Amino acid sequence: MENSLSVFIVSAMSFFDRLWNCVIIAVCVVFLSVSGARCEDVVDFVSDEISDNMETSRENNLIPVYANDIAAIVNDEIITVAQVMRGVAYFLPQIRAESWSLADFNRKIHEAKNTVLNAMIEKILIVSDFKAKGGRIPDGLCKKEYEAHVRNRFNGDRVAFAKFLRESGKSVREFKKDIEESVVVSFVVSDILKSKMEISPAKIREYYDEHIQDFIVDRQVFVSEISIAKKNYGENELQSKIAAVVAAIKNGKDLQHITSTFSDFRKNQIGWVVVDQLIPEFSDVVRGLQSGEFSEPVVTDDRVYIFFVSDERPAKKFAIGEVNSDIERILAAKYKTEVRDNYVKKLKERAYVKIFL
Repeated sequence: MENSLSVFIVSAMSFFDRLWNCVIIAVCVVFLSVSGARCEDVVDFVSDEISDNMETSRENNLIPVYANDIAAIVNDEIITVAQVMRGVAYFLPQIRAESWSLADFNRKIHEAKNTVLNAMIEKILIVSDFKAKGGRIPDGLCKKEYEAHVRNRFNGDRVAFAKFLRESGKSVREFKKDIEESVVVSFVVSDILKSKMEISPAKIREYYDEHIQDFIVDRQVFVSEISIAKKNYGENELQSKIAAVVAAIKNGKDLQHITSTFSDFRKNQIGWVVVDQLIPEFSDVVRGLQSGEFSEPVVTDDRVYIFFVSDERPAKKFAIGEVNSDIERILAAKYKTEVRDNYVKKLKERAYVKIFL
C-alpha cells in the first residue's frame, strides 16, 4: 500500500510538473501578445521558471528525464530530449563496443548527449543566420541530397526508408527539412572556410618545437583480451571458470587454445596501443606485460578480463622531416576549427540559448 501510494505521488507530481510548464508557456505567450513586452525578457522568464522547476524535481530524485522534456531553447525553437536521444542512438553501437564497464558506458553516453545537443544548437543558429541574410540554396540541390540519402543509406528501398521514418517519429516533410538544414550548414561552413592559412616552414618548426611530446611515441603493445560476464554465473561457478583459464595459461596454452576451449569467454583484439591510452584500471596491468605474457584477472563492475600482449614496439622520437606533412594538416585543421568556432561563437552571442539537459 505504501509503495503504491509513493508511485501515485511521484506520478501525480510528474503530471503537475509538466502541466505547470505548459501553464507557464501559455501565460507568457498571452502576456507577450497583449503587453508588447520584449520577447527576450519573456523567454528569459519562461526558461528560468522551467529550468528551476525541472532541476528542483530531479535534484530530489522525484521526476526522471522524459522524452518530451525540453533539452534546450534556441531563440524561438525548442529541442526536446527525444530529439537528442535519437541523435545519440546513432553512436550507440560504437559506444557499446568501446565501453569497458557500465560506468564507462554511462560516461560516453553523457558525452554523446552533449555533442549531439551542441550540434543541434549550432545547426539552428547557422540556418537562422543564413535565412536572415537572405541566403538561398541552389534549386534542386536539396532534392538531389534527399534522393542520394535514400539511395545510399537504404539502397533505394522505400519500404526500409518508411520504416526508418516511423521508428524516428518523423514525417517525410520533416526529414526533407533536416536534409535542407544540413545542406545549409555544409554550404555556410564551406563558404566561411574558403580562405586558406599560409603555412610556412617557420610555423611548422614552431609547432614541432612546442609539441615535441606529440612526436615521441611511447612503447606500444599489441593487446588482446578475453573476458567473461559476471551476471551469467554464481560467484563459485565464476571463480571456477576463471581458475581453469588461469591454470591453462600457467601450463603454457596459447590464446587460440584458450578461446577455443573456454567458450564462455569472449575474445576481443584491441590492437596496437600506447599503454596509457587504456583506462587506468587496465593500463596499470598491461604496462607490466612483456610480449607473450598474460595478465592476472582484472575484475570490473560487470566483467572479468584477462589481457594478452603478443608483440611490442619500442618508444621512438620522430624527426621533423618525418612529420612535416602531418603538421601541415594539423595546422590547417586547427585554423578551420578556429574560424568555424569564432563564427558560431558570434552567433551564440547574438542569440538566446538556454540548455536544460
